[in-house]
Amino acid sequence: MASNSDSIYNVLTFVQRHPDRVVFKPREYANSVTIGIPDSVKVSDPDIYFPSNRLSVNLMDDSFVGENGELLNRFYELTKQSKPDYQDVWITTGHLKTDQLYLLDLSFE
Repeated sequence: MASNSDSIYNVLTFVQRHPDRVVFKPREYANSVTIGIPDSVKVSDPDIYFPSNRLSVNLMDDSFVGENGELLNRFYELTKQSKPDYQDVWITTGHLKTDQLYLLDLSFE
């Protein structure tokens, strides 16, 4: 996965704009948020960014985090973290074919 992905940015923006069209998984870990997105949502290069029945884990570049800090902060607010300080963002993606969902998990370190 390319670290500075327009596809990932577009998916994050879709989730922010349409929270009623996605499924938020209950938080299991204090530093992450997991989201299911209908696979009917158009995504660029889904085979690269949302591989079927497997996970892709990517540490986002510092430039991606810096350029998209405001957007990422909105997702960070959904975590159980008590203080707003993270340096790294890991994004795990996959396509859950039987559930017809794209999986998106953001982990803030």
